[in-house]
Amino acid sequence: MLQSESIDLLITDVRMPVMDGVTLVRRMVEIGMSLPSIVFVSGFGDVDRKEMYALGVEAFLSKPFDREELLGVIERALAERSSLWLTPMPVAPRQSMLVQAQDIGEGSSEESVHLGRGGFSAHYAGSLSLSKVAFQCSFPAKQRQLTGQGYVRWSSRADQTIGIEFTFLDEPCRSWLLEEIAAANPRSFIPSI
Repeated sequence: MLQSESIDLLITDVRMPVMDGVTLVRRMVEIGMSLPSIVFVSGFGDVDRKEMYALGVEAFLSKPFDREELLGVIERALAERSSLWLTPMPVAPRQSMLVQAQDIGEGSSEESVHLGRGGFSAHYAGSLSLSKVAFQCSFPAKQRQLTGQGYVRWSSRADQTIGIEFTFLDEPCRSWLLEEIAAANPRSFIPSI
């Protein structure tokens, strides 16, 4: 069905008989299909969120969830990116982070910020909890800054990396960032570096 139909949104359980959700998304990538917005649902906490977001999954819902939560995730997944990041969080994040980077890049450079469709990853030696964060990424060589608010979706102390989902972008960086994302056309929602 995925090969013969145009799909805008895929909501899939992580654990299923025959093929699990992670394998399903990997197969979609292997056959080269354009990825729809993907939402994972699970009653288990054993999902590697770093891998999940790198595969292109946009959201994870833990069972049980309520209808409003599901509808909110669906609305965000189907919305145009340019309309998503316009409004600051009603309560400002208590945590903040500053990243000095040389470039927005690919590969594993410790001096790059890596963009996905809905967020970024970077090397970050500080400690942040999985919650709201205000961020500022400076790119001195390009004389640009990426500033806004988001959610820490994963962090790895082992390799000192962090993955942030955008929820708000300051107006001065919004247009150039949308252009960067469109030009890169990344498969991942938040890259794993």
